[in-house]
Amino acid sequence: MLQANIRSAKVRVRVHWTSEGSVFAGTITSQCHSVEIDTHVESDDDVALIAAVIRNAQGGCYADAALTSAVPVHRVTSLNGSRLIPEDYPRKVPRRNRSSSRDSPDGDE
Repeated sequence: MLQANIRSAKVRVRVHWTSEGSVFAGTITSQCHSVEIDTHVESDDDVALIAAVIRNAQGGCYADAALTSAVPVHRVTSLNGSRLIPEDYPRKVPRRNRSSSRDSPDGDE
C-alpha cells in the first residue's frame, strides 16, 4: 500500500437523476443524468504521491466502475421461495382487496 500521510479527506457526491411515470400504472422509469464527485484532501506529502493515492482510490472503486461502463444486469427474483418473473404479469398494479385478513386478528370478518 502507498504510505501517504493524509490529514483529512472529504468526498462529496451529487447524483442528478429523474423519475417519471406512475407506480400505479406500472410505467415508472428512472434515469441517471450525471454524477459529480468532489474530492478534497489535506496533506503535506508530495503532490505526485497524493495524486497516485487518488488515482488508485478511483481505480479501485466498484461504484465508479459500474457507473462509467455499461454492464449487463442479471436479476433473479423470488416470492415466498418460488421464482417470480415480474415481466410475466401486467404492468398496472392491482388494487388490494379492502377486506383483507389484516382487518381482523384471525382473518375472519
